[in-house]
Amino acid sequence: MPQQMYDYEISRDSQALPSFWYSLNNNCAPHFHSALELVYVRSGTMEATLNGRFYCIQAGELLLVPSYAVHRYWTSAKSDTLVMIIPLSYIPAFQKVLAGKNFSLCHISDKPLNKEVARCMRRCCELQQKAPDSMATRGYIHVILALLTENIPLEDKSAKDDDALVRNILSYLNNNYKNSLSLKSIAEEFGYSSSRFSHIFNKHVGCSINEYINALRCRQVAGMLLDGEESITQAAMGAGFNSMRTFYRAFMHVFGVSPSKYVDICKENDALRHTRGG
Repeated sequence: MPQQMYDYEISRDSQALPSFWYSLNNNCAPHFHSALELVYVRSGTMEATLNGRFYCIQAGELLLVPSYAVHRYWTSAKSDTLVMIIPLSYIPAFQKVLAGKNFSLCHISDKPLNKEVARCMRRCCELQQKAPDSMATRGYIHVILALLTENIPLEDKSAKDDDALVRNILSYLNNNYKNSLSLKSIAEEFGYSSSRFSHIFNKHVGCSINEYINALRCRQVAGMLLDGEESITQAAMGAGFNSMRTFYRAFMHVFGVSPSKYVDICKENDALRHTRGG
């Protein structure tokens, strides 16, 4: 997993600047955020769920993830992708255009359109290494969004009860994941039976509630390890894990590497950026 993805998995909505990165065999745990996200598949195939709907994105195709849509990615065989995350506050003109609206398509197969969008994304990725908030970067982002809004109709945001419920559940979990949680206690919090609650959650999020909670805890541990103030055991227990075996298995699932390897990669990438003057 590239450094930008590590950073974003930890900080998410606290980031004010856009992020761009290449990702081999893209995989991420279910989550949502206020930013607009684009994933261009350069080669191979990436699979995804978006508010419970399945997508299979082939080479040359684009996945557009609206604000607050619950999404996850995985790669069954091999994929090479380019990811773009744009906080809407970074583009106030388009923030007004998208207020109360979503793009009517998420899976975009228009190859000429995608080729031009991908070209702008690649330039943003190159510029990010030198000047992450340059006028050129803002210009390319405006071109990308202009291309999308000109070619994909906008529609009113979905007001489906289940979508709103799932976002409320995820917000609740984000605020309480360090506590002792169970399917039964969370279902009762929202007034559902365990079976009904589990069905809604799995359908929209694409994983069990325990898997999602463990992913939140792993991101917390990742941030604590980078701060260097706690041992792996202290960080895991402080984030809500009560078993190191469960923690290691969950961390590998979320980040694709062990906790110690994760820290080493981040340090190497930081050193490389300093060497390059980035």
